[in-house]
Amino acid sequence: MPIIQKSILKKFSIKKATLCFAMASILVLSGCSAIHTSVAKKDLDVQTKMSESIFLDPVSSEKRVVFVQVRNTSDKPGIMLEPAIKQAILANGYRITDNPDEAYYMLQANVLKAGRADKRANRHGSRGSHGALTGAAIGSTLGGGDGKVAMAVAGALLATMVDATVKDIYYTIVTDVRISERVKSGTEVTESSQSSLTQGISGHKTSSFVESVDWKRYQTRIVSVANQVNLDFPTAEAHLVSSLVQSISNVF
Repeated sequence: MPIIQKSILKKFSIKKATLCFAMASILVLSGCSAIHTSVAKKDLDVQTKMSESIFLDPVSSEKRVVFVQVRNTSDKPGIMLEPAIKQAILANGYRITDNPDEAYYMLQANVLKAGRADKRANRHGSRGSHGALTGAAIGSTLGGGDGKVAMAVAGALLATMVDATVKDIYYTIVTDVRISERVKSGTEVTESSQSSLTQGISGHKTSSFVESVDWKRYQTRIVSVANQVNLDFPTAEAHLVSSLVQSISNVF
């Protein structure tokens, strides 16, 4: 065999071996990231936190009467909290009433937001692109000119496909809660409010008022977060609702 042909075959074999090694490296690097996420996030993790604690004064049994009103203005209308909250409050030794004039406490809640969480989007994006960037970097070391570009693209696509099989998913429910406690006889409470309304393009209207009320108000926001690899919302919803119901009902 001529020396030139041997040289060409040798270069081709080296390049082919390098290509196989590079592709294997991409799969290993991307696979390690995917495996790490799969192992670290295999169990469902649910956390619920209040923005502010609420402390209610102890009262006699005849005053343990609660009016409950729960709304849902999120884009997930299927989330039903009120029946479970009422049941949990009953289990704590309170009575539920539909008449606010009879109640010693009023619990009002609104599900403000529910669905896929985006607060970690930047971190997730970095993790997801790491394999693609690694693949592109390895691919760019092979060949030259158009070959280098093609290998970089191929490496990035391969790594992206591997990363896409494992997703670190977060779902959240954000709920605003207001609890009103009837004031004791002889106690005077006033509430002040101010609002500014836009009038047309350049005008606005400001209104304010002060009124005497029979209630002390407490307000908090509850954020419930569920995290697991490849988590779907129906699975997350059941656990988020259970955790949220426990958090709200345990105020009483």
